[in-house]
Amino acid sequence: MDNFKSNIVSLLHDVEIFSGFEDSILEEFVDNMKEVHLKKDESLFKKGDKESAMYVIIDGSVQVHDNEYIFTTLNNKQFFGEYSLIDSSVRSATVTAVRDTKLLELQQSTFDKVIQKRPELWKNVLVSLIKRLRDYNILEEKLTLRTLDIQKKKFEVEKEKENISAQKKELEAINATKDKFFTIIAHDLKNPFNTVIGISDVLLNKYDSYSKEKAIEYLEQINRYSKNAFNLLENLLQWARSQTGSLKINFRRANVSNVIDEVYELFTVTASQKQIHLVKEVNPKLHGYFDVAMVTTVVRNLVSNALRYTPEQGRILIRADETGDMLTIKISDNGGGIEPQKLESLFRIDVRQNFEDSDEMDGSGLGLIICKEFVLKNGGDIWVDSKLNEGTSFFFTLPKAL
Repeated sequence: MDNFKSNIVSLLHDVEIFSGFEDSILEEFVDNMKEVHLKKDESLFKKGDKESAMYVIIDGSVQVHDNEYIFTTLNNKQFFGEYSLIDSSVRSATVTAVRDTKLLELQQSTFDKVIQKRPELWKNVLVSLIKRLRDYNILEEKLTLRTLDIQKKKFEVEKEKENISAQKKELEAINATKDKFFTIIAHDLKNPFNTVIGISDVLLNKYDSYSKEKAIEYLEQINRYSKNAFNLLENLLQWARSQTGSLKINFRRANVSNVIDEVYELFTVTASQKQIHLVKEVNPKLHGYFDVAMVTTVVRNLVSNALRYTPEQGRILIRADETGDMLTIKISDNGGGIEPQKLESLFRIDVRQNFEDSDEMDGSGLGLIICKEFVLKNGGDIWVDSKLNEGTSFFFTLPKAL
């Protein structure tokens, strides 16, 4: 037996349905196999074809596929289609040459002719079929489990996709809101700087023509608008820190009266200059659990706003009370009040706040936005009650210390 024939016989020994076949039988198969030549991209058979033959690749490569889905790629000395020798079902896939390929073809009729001479060989074929059925049963169980696992993972993936989609929409909304907010901030930062630059240019160019009193008036305006810009930048920095997580929170048991006293002392002179009666009503024994620096910022911003909108001879009250397991801090004034339609958007980051009663308030309302963020971070809530021509009251809560 020549080497080529010997190699093919050796290869056929690896075919499951030929297990136990003698070499002489396999040699007879080889003697009756014919060569088939395929050009690159030429199909040997297509899915659905009624074609019964087994093939051995002598030289080349083929792909087993269903349209664009590739099941496998076979190369030299590999075989396929062996079960078509005992099963006349149509082909379940298409086989196409990847490159020029030479194969040996064993037809079902040749297989039947040889087997009929040795009926006992059917026992070997039946054994291989039974083994294959058992393998199919095991495979089916594995596939069932795998299918269930895939379905579960598919459900999880779909749910995750829904979550990601929702998060994406939320993020897009947040980014759009922040973009609008930064546009407002840029506008409000530009205004005081434009005013400062304009007044300082006038002073530089016409300083000799102004009286001392007029020059001081201009300098006071420069000072006021510079402070407004600085306060806006300071608030912006605090807000940015709260957004990036770099703002450290130090919760501890603290006396609310001490916080209010500090803010009260800070604004006593300003209130006196505007002839505003600044009043505090706080039980010195009230203790909460909060970050002192954050709560001080909240009270300071709310009192500062009240001073801006309260007319001369007006009154501002800072009050703290117990409400169940929370403390309620109230900052109220008897200024002009806020229009009802503006109350709803007062703490929104994407809405510019326009208050006609004061040119000192930044239109972004950043101070109130920071108040809300800081109060929420401390486990409380914040709201406002206002009536036109009567005044405004801001309330916020904090956890009471046990």
